[in-house]
Amino acid sequence: MLIGVDAREIQNGVITGIGRSLANFVNWFEKNEKNHKLMLFSERKIPLCFDANVNGVVINKTLTFFWDQWKLLQALVTHKIDLFYSPYYKFPLLTGCPVVNQILDLMFLVFPPYRKDLGYYRKIYYAILGKTFAKKSTSIITDSEHAKKDIIKLWKINPQKIIVIPLGLADRYKPVNDKNLLNQVKSSMNLPEKFILYLGNFKPHKNVTALINAYQIIEKKFTDYKLVLSGPLDEHGIKTKEYVTRQGLQNKVLFTDTVKEKDYPEAILSMADLFIFPSLYEGFGLPPLEAIACGTPVVASNHTSIPEVIGDAGILVNPINIGELSSAISSLLENPEKRALYSKKGLKRAERFREKNTAGKLYEHLISILEEIK
Repeated sequence: MLIGVDAREIQNGVITGIGRSLANFVNWFEKNEKNHKLMLFSERKIPLCFDANVNGVVINKTLTFFWDQWKLLQALVTHKIDLFYSPYYKFPLLTGCPVVNQILDLMFLVFPPYRKDLGYYRKIYYAILGKTFAKKSTSIITDSEHAKKDIIKLWKINPQKIIVIPLGLADRYKPVNDKNLLNQVKSSMNLPEKFILYLGNFKPHKNVTALINAYQIIEKKFTDYKLVLSGPLDEHGIKTKEYVTRQGLQNKVLFTDTVKEKDYPEAILSMADLFIFPSLYEGFGLPPLEAIACGTPVVASNHTSIPEVIGDAGILVNPINIGELSSAISSLLENPEKRALYSKKGLKRAERFREKNTAGKLYEHLISILEEIK
């Protein structure tokens, strides 16, 4: 039987959290499934190699809503898809095949600044269409109990319909000890000898200015440590860079732009002395998980889903409290034994999120639905 997948999230390579989760699933499917096949639908050829049981179909780009609701629908019918998996909340509403969709979070509806920016018509769109997608789907995948509660509360979905499957760690995320690779990455990314790292985007909910403010408090005490901010230099990244300049920290804070898979993010994480993640809202929180998997001590927010991911393997703080954040950073920088303890805890914690417990669970769930509809 044939599982169709909306694979646009990996058509530019593996960059986003959704993309990593999807790539992990495809990889697991290739290694474990012999009876069924995957068909990946995208707007351009996916720059990844797949085995014989995974095929790609390019549907020419057009207006997003038209692509979602008509062109993709036609492709599902043409290729006789038995089950459709969407890593987004949306899918062709008129499709006759069973659908499993993924809703990683409803941040745009519950995080006050984003909800305010939606405007009247988009609020109506999500209230009606978003809920309609959720109601029509056969099953919903989400990545944390926190996200599940939001979906139930906002869209009144039956809890039994929602399956919690964490985002998974790719095998590459583990401590890197290859000195040649570390030196190569350090040189190519222009990284300092000692640094505190943030990796993610610079949208308001990421709360990166709080990290900058916390760093400013401690940087004169820890003069050897620079702050490295890795993320896209889009409008939010540019604003963050301008804020750094206004604070007079331009010689202490480095921006690397987006870190892609080819840049060896696991090497960057392994070289960092600390990883800081002060986010105000996450449906899951993949970057701090990847950090602890590389043996890097983490200071992270105690908001939303992040405690579910990090547990006691990192220091969790109120991200709004700059003093609390800077104290946590200081406590690790001045105490190598404490850093070693959290590194050890992080490596152990990360094993819970390896492929078998994440991509493997998604695979088993989809195959179980296929078996039911035979």
